[in-house]
Amino acid sequence: MNPPHGERPLRALAYLTAAQVCFVLLDATGKHLAGEIGIPLVSLVRHAGHALLMFVFLAPTLGAALWRTKRPATQLLRGLSLAGFTLFFFTALGRLPQADATAINFIAPFVVMLLAGPLLGERVGWPRWAGAALGFLGMLLVVRPDANLDPIGVVFVLLTVVCNVAFQLLTRSLAITENSLATIFLSSLVGVAVSAAVLPLQGSWGGWPQSLDARQTALLASLGATGVVSQWFWIRAYYWAGASFIAPLVFLQIFWATLAGWGFFRQLPSALSFAGMAVIGAAGAAAMLLDRRVRASTTAVAKGL
Repeated sequence: MNPPHGERPLRALAYLTAAQVCFVLLDATGKHLAGEIGIPLVSLVRHAGHALLMFVFLAPTLGAALWRTKRPATQLLRGLSLAGFTLFFFTALGRLPQADATAINFIAPFVVMLLAGPLLGERVGWPRWAGAALGFLGMLLVVRPDANLDPIGVVFVLLTVVCNVAFQLLTRSLAITENSLATIFLSSLVGVAVSAAVLPLQGSWGGWPQSLDARQTALLASLGATGVVSQWFWIRAYYWAGASFIAPLVFLQIFWATLAGWGFFRQLPSALSFAGMAVIGAAGAAAMLLDRRVRASTTAVAKGL
């Protein structure tokens, strides 16, 4: 569906790029802090900062609308999937290069495309099946036996994929009836609760920091802000362009993750891993573009009849 005020593709691309850069910076910060501070504490600060900023800036104008929901159980499940995503992905980033972890995680959109049929009633045509098959082959290039990726890290990023799929499907379901800001805020509250619940496991997840220096404190504080800003940029991208324009471009995040991995951690994928990432991105973009064309063609034929 196109925006009622007309599409502005270049403006949407600018907002989408800003959102993806913020997401990548959030991941890079979490990866950096995970080994120094411990993942449960990083996750707690990330969600708490997100919730606090939304409450301070939005509660005065929205009031109870910020947390009012008609579907609390579904909101809880979405929050749990987001909390699991954060914990598992930060753990994976502590063991894997950022580009590889991001590329494997981008198998999730293919799974969502396939499950959207039986679970959400969406039509699943041949472009989605072909894209999913190619995306899976691309993932095999990234996680091939001679890639020397930490197997525990791979397990955690696959758990991240499961959480990501649940998160996206639940988000689609909630988008029909729920206020998007309330959904984001409630998920952050669930993330705070889950992170606090696993905080006693901090010792086995990296250990408690003896103290926090100014750099670590600043990086921790940036997590919540980066999360909120990235969500705002993401929403603005969809304001200026429809989902059919945005969806194929989400795979550009693999490029930004590769750039961040090299810039911050001096980690570059091998040639075969690069090829696998390219296959994943190209397959996803092509599947979505072809699916849009098939839908448009089918609609045109139906109207002609």
